[in-house]
Amino acid sequence: MGEEIEREQEPEEVIPQPMPEITPDMIQTTLKALEAEGMVEYMSGGIYIPTESGWTLLMTGKQEKEEIIAHGHPNITATHMTTFEITKSESLGKEADCIIAVKANKACKDLSKDMRDTLKMAKKIEITIEAGGINDKIVAFGSPALKLTHPEEIVIRKSDFIDNRTLAILANKAAFELKRELVEELKKPETKVKITLEIKSK
Repeated sequence: MGEEIEREQEPEEVIPQPMPEITPDMIQTTLKALEAEGMVEYMSGGIYIPTESGWTLLMTGKQEKEEIIAHGHPNITATHMTTFEITKSESLGKEADCIIAVKANKACKDLSKDMRDTLKMAKKIEITIEAGGINDKIVAFGSPALKLTHPEEIVIRKSDFIDNRTLAILANKAAFELKRELVEELKKPETKVKITLEIKSK
């Protein structure tokens, strides 16, 4: 925890075009991911139907909201072109251009079960970052393929790349697009950062 983080090279990510055309392959991939999670089952005749747990989640789905508290750091630059990241680690190196807050009280695996389950329904999520009286909002999306198991980090991506650090994909902003006045606040180690995750029904 005391060692400075030199952020590993992110996998090369291709930013998709907005609103891609829905193809049969995309639908099939989504259904198979839902089947692997026990949300749907394949029936004779070539159709998928919700399982009991899948139907319950669908019918009781509600807006989920969760807060993460983190802190600023003087090495924050927030210049990464495709992602931004929140980490539990206490310090970071100057090359970690994706990190926007440190000493977070939650990582992916610490999120509530309701939040994780709802994100896996490919719901839209609004992420609000507040620090020093300044805030910025990012809109992104969940996916049935999310793992949400990383014990130290949360990453939001503009691409559709998913690993165990990924909270959401197809975001409308990366670190370099955050308000610069907010980034100046994030550079102050005494700054308390509040990150609010809110699932949107539309």
